[in-house]
Amino acid sequence: MKGAILILGITAYVTLRALSHPWIGVVGYGTFAVLCPPWNWRWSLPELDYQKYMAVATLLGFLFTGMRRNPLPQRLLLPLLCLWGFLGLCFLSNLQSISPVKSAMFIDVFFKIILMSSLAVFVLNTGRQIAIFVGCLILAQGWNAFNINQLYFERGYININWFQWNFLDNNTYSISSLPMFFLAIGGSICAPRLWQRGLAGFIAVLQIHQIMLLQSRGTMIGALLACGLMIVFMPKTQRAIRTVLAAVVIGSILAGPPVIEEFSSAFKPQGELDSSADSRYGVWKAGAKITMDYPLLGVGPWAGERLVPHYYENYTDNRDAKALHNLLFEVSTGMGIPATILYLSFFGLPWWQHLKVWWRGGDFPEWFRIVQIGILAGIPGYWASSMFSSGALIEAPYLLMAIGIVSLYIYEYVPEEHANDQDDDEADEREFDSGEESRVYSSIK
Repeated sequence: MKGAILILGITAYVTLRALSHPWIGVVGYGTFAVLCPPWNWRWSLPELDYQKYMAVATLLGFLFTGMRRNPLPQRLLLPLLCLWGFLGLCFLSNLQSISPVKSAMFIDVFFKIILMSSLAVFVLNTGRQIAIFVGCLILAQGWNAFNINQLYFERGYININWFQWNFLDNNTYSISSLPMFFLAIGGSICAPRLWQRGLAGFIAVLQIHQIMLLQSRGTMIGALLACGLMIVFMPKTQRAIRTVLAAVVIGSILAGPPVIEEFSSAFKPQGELDSSADSRYGVWKAGAKITMDYPLLGVGPWAGERLVPHYYENYTDNRDAKALHNLLFEVSTGMGIPATILYLSFFGLPWWQHLKVWWRGGDFPEWFRIVQIGILAGIPGYWASSMFSSGALIEAPYLLMAIGIVSLYIYEYVPEEHANDQDDDEADEREFDSGEESRVYSSIK
């Protein structure tokens, strides 16, 4: 009951504050997207759409404050335009969808996701706000990971065939946790205070263990790839190296024989794969053929799975649809190749911008380094994992990319006193349209 009271109190606070400080609404909305209170407190909370109240309040707050927004340069605005262009093609594809109900459901949810992600890019304007948002996302994912670990230690097992958390199965949930996992890793290395690094490190350990418990092979592969990238992109300080060594030791201890066996099974020859892994190859082939047959607009958002039984070689299942288990094919079969290019650009362009900033080097603020690790390592890990299971409606990666875009803007265009030390009320009063001053500062920097 205490948890329910806390959630209701947070909802009321964020909803009221968002009317005058829309960035608070964005933080609350994103935190609840990861935490999913209707699931975690389903036995005590009333059935309300808590995110909707926050989203409406944030939109109203954006209007009440004169729609002041960050004057993004073209290269940082382009990823958002790609995402909105992708939505436009979704609407066109929906007109000829072979599954209108599912397509309409996809567009409805996806519109909400990109609307709030765009607002995050527009209204977050200081390093302190970014740090608060990142901290809340880490804590939200940490709460989920803690509960899953607690469930395991209470029961002695987790039945992944019947697993459900935040209304997701073991594969989709594991993938959704990766972006926040690498924010936690970044926090354990780069957070300014010892207690912050310790808390982020503890949450990262809980997340490592939950990934192993849930036995999602695709997520394990993506996480290992991202860990390798994280080592490349992290600051090469003694503290960072000690943190990585500690993580390797803890991970080795936690990875028991069942985990190693499950992970290794993904690399067996095709003839020796279990039915779940072997079916992935057949589904991917079907996805590629559907994409080639419907390259322009696909067959309708979220509708590609309806054609898989007709393209799957030697299909014996009685179901009239089969999930594609691949994010790339989920998008390409549903919305077509042009939409897929726009979708990939939303993730790829900010990632490339962060890579260039990292390559140039500099004295990065702690909050920026944490986001940088989350983007440069977490996004490739998320996409590698998503090649084995799909989830285009998972909100976590869009939130991380929004944070990545606005972090580049704050770091490169906002004077340091605004980016780090400015009081929130003063920040809200600052005119967002001072683009010329920002550009002058950028040229000097």
